[in-house]
Amino acid sequence: MIASSLDKKNISIIDIVVILVMAGLLYYGASWQIFATNTDAARYQCYTRAFWHGTSALKDLPPGQCKFLLKPSKQLIPITHTELVKKMSDLGLPSGLVQFVDGQSSSQPFHALPYEYPMLTLIPFTLSLLVPMHFFQIAFAFWMLVVAALVYLVLLKWRSRRAALVYAFLLVVGGWGTMAGRYDIIPSALTLFAVICAMKRHWNWAFVLLALAVLYKFYPVVLLPAFLIAQQKDSTLSWKSWRRLVPLALFVVACVIVMGVSLLLSVEGTISPFSYFSTRPIQVESLPASLLWILSHIFSKPAQYVYTYGSLNMLASGARVMSLLATLAEVVGILYVFWLQWRGKIDLATASLLTLLVVMVTGKVFSPQYLIWVVPLVAYVGEDRRWWVICWGLIGLLTTWIYPYIYIMTHNIEKVPYLWPFFPATTTRNFLLAAFVLVVLYIATVNRSQKPVFVDEQSAPALDVSPPVATTPGS
Repeated sequence: MIASSLDKKNISIIDIVVILVMAGLLYYGASWQIFATNTDAARYQCYTRAFWHGTSALKDLPPGQCKFLLKPSKQLIPITHTELVKKMSDLGLPSGLVQFVDGQSSSQPFHALPYEYPMLTLIPFTLSLLVPMHFFQIAFAFWMLVVAALVYLVLLKWRSRRAALVYAFLLVVGGWGTMAGRYDIIPSALTLFAVICAMKRHWNWAFVLLALAVLYKFYPVVLLPAFLIAQQKDSTLSWKSWRRLVPLALFVVACVIVMGVSLLLSVEGTISPFSYFSTRPIQVESLPASLLWILSHIFSKPAQYVYTYGSLNMLASGARVMSLLATLAEVVGILYVFWLQWRGKIDLATASLLTLLVVMVTGKVFSPQYLIWVVPLVAYVGEDRRWWVICWGLIGLLTTWIYPYIYIMTHNIEKVPYLWPFFPATTTRNFLLAAFVLVVLYIATVNRSQKPVFVDEQSAPALDVSPPVATTPGS
């Protein structure tokens, strides 16, 4: 009877209570950041005010809150507006184009785009301006909690109550200090919605939603090949038919339109996020940093730690080699996931989850909010499998222990790696996450059945929505 009641997908009083408890706990977990001027949400407020009113309006905010914009570092802005204009002129580009870019001064309204994030992030940031200025972070937390609740309801309706409850549990455990203070739940939700649409064979919607996820935070772009593999294998059209490429065309068009508007507003602000992330060193919470920490003890070569690029990073002997090996492992891991998907051993949902996990495990940066990227997919694919819930519960607890609790043990952030629990906690978390990925890959590899392991909803009923354009069978 209990199992039967859990399978019912109608919203009940249980779901309302779970959503309210989840929202309350997540807000409480991030409440210590509210009204602080050195948080991510505080930076969002600076970016939003600068966009709508120009950087000259930042003086109205608390002193020091927007210093990173008023006096930006070379790490945040690798090439300044003046340097960009000069470089374009030196390259002999048309004078009209150079003058157009020269007119995109960030001191003017509508030309100061976020240097760390894509343009679409200004939408949720702007919604938080609907309240008095000093309540911005509270309003922002409210909107993120609304999105988190929406994900719960989507999992309830199109997966199961078990998946929704596991999602709520894992989000609270792993996103305790981060979910309500960062916007990562938005691209995470869009990615989940894209996967669900694809699993229901609404490919046009799936690719459009994936494009929106990419335009909020670039990481979901690694899922594009997985979506293409699933869509092409599902299509009944001839390989020569151009209609097979309609979903991909919608993805490209959406990205081109948004990025085109972004370039029209600010070339400097549009290209800065790419330069910002490509030049970042190894961050101390990543698996490569854990391996370097172990090697530094074996060879008695202590590492150094610096606060750059808005995070705590590691400078150690062998860091460049470790970075190259991690990149190689990332490429091999992602290709192997796509191979498993092509062979039919895993479906799109599992392939999407594994791809993101490979990127997280092998990446040189692992911030605590990265767990938010995958929690909805973990719940969707694994539902209430005991070993999934236990493993991810431990990963979430360790991540929350690391941030905020270990970080606030000292007032000097560069001293955090020297605290006795820091590297044991991060290393344990990273090894546990890597072991989870390897176990799932092994299970998929030895799978001999005719159906993919874990989720298999290719025969599930379609969503009751209409695609954005007219479709043909298999589109």
